[in-house]
Parts: sequence; C-alpha cells; structure tokens
Amino acid sequence: MNRNGLSLLEVILSIAILGVSMAAIGNLFNLGLRHARQAQLRSDANILCDTKMAELVAGVIPAESTGNQTIAENPNWDYSIDIQNSEQVGLLIATVTVNQVSSQNGAPTSGLSGNPVSLSIVRFLPDPDYEPEE
Repeated sequence: MNRNGLSLLEVILSIAILGVSMAAIGNLFNLGLRHARQAQLRSDANILCDTKMAELVAGVIPAESTGNQTIAENPNWDYSIDIQNSEQVGLLIATVTVNQVSSQNGAPTSGLSGNPVSLSIVRFLPDPDYEPEE
C-alpha cells in the first residue's frame, strides 16, 4: 500500500518536538539576557568604582571615610570610602565601594538581576599628614 502523507502520530510527534525545542530555546534566551544584564551592571560598577578612586587619588574627594553617598552622575549607585592606616608608615589604605541602589520595595533597580551589584577597590595612598624624619 502506498502512503502519500503523514500519519496523525507523526504530526503530533513533530509538534511535540517543536514545542519542547522552542521552550528550551526560550529558557536559554532568558538566561543569556540575565547574564548580559549582570555583566553590564558589573562593568558599570567597575567604571564607577575606578572613577571614584581616581577622584580620591587626585584630591577631588577628601581622603576621609564616608558612608553611603549617592553618585551624582548615576543616582542608581552609591559609594562609600573607608580610609585606614597601614602597617607601612606614611601610607593609608583606601577602600572605595560602589553599591547598586535598591528600590523602595527592596528589589534591585535592574529588574533582571537577583541581587544588587557591589564592587570594592583597595589602594595604598600617601598619608597627607605624614612628616618624614630626617
């Protein structure tokens, strides 16, 4: 007997395979989107933290510890500075930390990442009050 078409079982099976593959592709797309957004947030945090550290080194920001301060150029982020004495005389340890600000309900402003992003940079700075002995 010659067959000129597909059986109902073959059609249902092909539709099922197509549906499962489309669901898998959709999940992979969402996963890629979340990871791309997280990478963008980490990149933004790195740039902002480098900028604040450069401002601290250049003297634009005073070399003193501060609590959470909003970054004027990007209000979705805040920064804090921690200045401590080091074991090496004449040097200070400066830690600049940037944090992604959460919205009022506690969710991160990004919408796609699970946790707000935070990044810290530590650097040695010369102590402006240090007077070397002669």
